[in-house]
Amino acid sequence: MKKITSIASILALFLITVGCKEEKKVVEVSKKPINYVDPFIGTGGIVHTFPGATTPFSMIQLSPDTDTKGWNHCAGYHYDDDNIKGFSHTHLSGTGWSDLGDILLMPTVGELKLEAGAIENPDEGWRSRFSHEKEQAEPGYYQVYLEDYDVDVQLTTGKRVGFHKYTFPNTDNANIIFDPTNIIFGQVLKTEIHSESNEEVTGVCLSNGWGGKRNVYFVAEFSKPYETFKVAKNGTITEKQTASGKDVKGFATFKTSEGEAIEVKVGISAVSLEGARKNLNAEKGMSFSVALDNAQKEWSNVLNKFDIEGGTEEQKTIFYTGVYHNFIAPNLSMDVDGKYVAMGKELTADNFINYSSFSTWDTFRATKPLISFLETRMSEEFSKSLISRYTDANEHLPLWELCGVDNTCMIGYPSVPVIYDAIQKGANINKEEAFAAMDDIAHFNKVSSSDGDGGLNEYIKLGYVPAEIPKNISKTLEYAYEDWVIAQLAKELGKDKEYEYYMKRAQNYKNVFNKERNMFWPRKANGEWFGDIVMDEWEPLQEHWISGNKWAYDYFVPHALNDFIEMKGGREAFGRELDHLFSTELHMKGEEHVDISGFVGGYAHGDEPGHANPYLYNYVGEAWKTQAMVRRLMDEMYSDQPDGMINNEDCGQMSAWYIFSAMGFYPACPGSEEYIIGSPIFDKVNMDLANGKSFTVVAHNQSAENMYVQSLHLNGEPITKSYITQSQIEEGGVLTFEMGPQPNKSFGASLEDQPLSSLE
Repeated sequence: MKKITSIASILALFLITVGCKEEKKVVEVSKKPINYVDPFIGTGGIVHTFPGATTPFSMIQLSPDTDTKGWNHCAGYHYDDDNIKGFSHTHLSGTGWSDLGDILLMPTVGELKLEAGAIENPDEGWRSRFSHEKEQAEPGYYQVYLEDYDVDVQLTTGKRVGFHKYTFPNTDNANIIFDPTNIIFGQVLKTEIHSESNEEVTGVCLSNGWGGKRNVYFVAEFSKPYETFKVAKNGTITEKQTASGKDVKGFATFKTSEGEAIEVKVGISAVSLEGARKNLNAEKGMSFSVALDNAQKEWSNVLNKFDIEGGTEEQKTIFYTGVYHNFIAPNLSMDVDGKYVAMGKELTADNFINYSSFSTWDTFRATKPLISFLETRMSEEFSKSLISRYTDANEHLPLWELCGVDNTCMIGYPSVPVIYDAIQKGANINKEEAFAAMDDIAHFNKVSSSDGDGGLNEYIKLGYVPAEIPKNISKTLEYAYEDWVIAQLAKELGKDKEYEYYMKRAQNYKNVFNKERNMFWPRKANGEWFGDIVMDEWEPLQEHWISGNKWAYDYFVPHALNDFIEMKGGREAFGRELDHLFSTELHMKGEEHVDISGFVGGYAHGDEPGHANPYLYNYVGEAWKTQAMVRRLMDEMYSDQPDGMINNEDCGQMSAWYIFSAMGFYPACPGSEEYIIGSPIFDKVNMDLANGKSFTVVAHNQSAENMYVQSLHLNGEPITKSYITQSQIEEGGVLTFEMGPQPNKSFGASLEDQPLSSLE
């Protein structure tokens, strides 16, 4: 992997030699958090992150596209590729589906080529070869040398503007190509290019993709006037400087001297060309260097919330890069004048900043709890954006919202725990509106684009999603958990009737628990149990469980684990089941769903529904087994290489699991105050909280061998419980672990020291 080689990074690693008469002292300059971030982590394998420039939760993700087709290119770039198509302004981060890649620019030299050409044959179009040896990336910055054109490319971003800096050779034909037809996976419906001034190009692309139909308008401004501007329509140069159609591209040509840089600022908008111009004007006063400085200051403000001592360089790189990935999405989705598009409607935000790209099914588990601790203000804006879909757009809370459109991917109503987590951590949210939006979605059946009929009507009527509906077990269990979350807000608001109603629904997991089989099992609409299922083939399982991952959902009752453990035969029996889960290798037939990966026994770390399972030993008094397992997963499932995670990063969730686990605790049940104890991997981590306080984790004597908790203290007082609470974290202070090479089996073993998850 190409490591960061910016001036700041070099200085951070440099050894300063100081002459003191006859002796020399060597002083090591410590690296800063931003120097540990490697945006190339996740650009290989099937992790699907991008290496380009962005700022925290920005509208712009300005990144290279090596291709826009196929599973490897969900984010437009794959580390194994050796040529680049261009640099577009919007990208998804780590998702398991493809879209965006809007408004591509590409600098070239020489004769104009009107198409990019295929990745397999870069010479047939304007593509250029590149080498990782002449490519670098760090938060807010990306650089690459285009070998075919002797052009150096540098990228940075603001909130709504992409900043390009192209350094050309001496030539009369320095070209900057505008390609609004570049879309990752989606379908282009209409494009438009226009230029009246030799210092500006405008245009739009209307496309249809995973995020539905969307317009992306742009206004681009050059740092020097172009010599000529040509427009191609359907692969033919026109005589005009404006055109519209399904395939329209623009070509600005300049004369440059050796080493001359041309800067391009590109403002975009989903609302209008006027909105794109306003967005550009709000940031056009910045030069490239000023924008870069601002971007890296923003990232430092985020990354400096953590101060780490100890651990390996690789572990620090994984940790800080994980923090970086957690602050990429959701994305700003509103012009500077407050206008935005959501649910097919043009709206104006009232007293909030609108965001979109909500992968809530993945991120409610750990990403959103992490952000709420660090930046409650952002969780507040995210929640207000989600709630506005009900209050302002007169629609329903989304399942997976991209560009203001609910693509209804995945299941349940996962926006609910995201909003409640923000409320728990002090976000200034209208709780009555929040409850109304939750109550609405809990009575509105959505058809999932990935998993069919939601089965919510049947769930309400029967108390479970019947076997005739796809993914019925997964849907029943997630509905029941989310109903519990709604009940918690009802309780806060004094809505006793609603609290009792949703608490009753929260027990619906019991209706699909087959006592004879001692597991969750599909149940027909007539109440009869479904018959036998072939358990060593993926396809039959995929009828009833998301991705066929039965082993994740066997334990997905986060809100009522103590009650569920008793249903399963008690703590000893449940502990044996967990041992079996993590030790018994699966021997499956048929095609494995791409999201199931990273196996330890039957546990698949690459699929989010099971992410709390390694922590469940704490609920049966065997916390030491959790400590060993989370250490193993951190070591085996993550690295500092391009394929550094076992599966899709999923907008931060894979990294958030690592971040919490590395600190020594994890939110096994978002909506609960409990954070379950694991095994910290650093000597010391200080976390600056949004409330102005700091929470510090100290791990004495920790090492790769010393993974077991011997004792635990909070602010000097001993803790025997195998969990801490949100309130304890938010009060600040020091959590001290004493670590050792052998398990302390008495830690967290007594019933009163185990987590309290139960129906209440």
